[in-house]
Amino acid sequence: MHPLPNDHDRKPAHSKLLVTTSWDDGHPSDLRVAELLDKHGLKGTFYVPRSNCEGRAVMTCAEIASLAPRFEIGGHTQDHVSLTELEPATASEQIQSNKHWLEGVLGQEVRGFAYVRGRHNRVVRDLVAKAGYDYARTVKNLMSEPGADRMEVPTTVQFFNHPTGAYLRNYMSGGPSVVRLAILGTALAPAPLATRLTRTAEACASLGGYFHLWGHSWEVDEHDLWRDLDALLGNLSALGAVYVPNADWRRTPNLAAPLYSN
Repeated sequence: MHPLPNDHDRKPAHSKLLVTTSWDDGHPSDLRVAELLDKHGLKGTFYVPRSNCEGRAVMTCAEIASLAPRFEIGGHTQDHVSLTELEPATASEQIQSNKHWLEGVLGQEVRGFAYVRGRHNRVVRDLVAKAGYDYARTVKNLMSEPGADRMEVPTTVQFFNHPTGAYLRNYMSGGPSVVRLAILGTALAPAPLATRLTRTAEACASLGGYFHLWGHSWEVDEHDLWRDLDALLGNLSALGAVYVPNADWRRTPNLAAPLYSN
């Protein structure tokens, strides 16, 4: 087993680096992720369905509300369904019902949305915007800029030990580029997961100024990656970056990365 890095004495990589994390599916283990984010002073966004048609547990209303004072809560459809497989009217109901329910639980506006399994098309994007969401997050990886389209916000890397082929497929489907190839190289480096993703964040400091980590807490559970996640979040906290939830990207000034606009 590879030793995990202890990089808390690492010098800041870049004062203009923006770091955000987001966690999908609303599993009860999100509460453990939140504890680690608090421990290391990082921000996070939790995208929560009301139920999960795949049978996985979802946090209770009280648990969701307990996260809201410290983290952003976003929509993820009412029943955790892929919207591109539904008729527009049914997809719209999934989007709007989830938003209304979350706003009732939280007593505040829900501004962000994440596409289930990252699947979206023009019709789905329009429905999400029409429902009143400010932005929507995809699962396009290997990006070091948040992009210009608020309904297609990309990520940098998923917190998971993907095989090489999965990274290569995402790279090719997302549009090959020199910058994405450089990020791909750090993600595939022969090193423990926490080390590789820390180096990816450091690379993003000079390649665009944006590092977006995303994942599923239930996967962290199933693959026993909690120690790796703790190490990674500790390393990220030592980078001297700006740490924000997804809803605050547009309001964060003086960053190198171009932020999306209305």
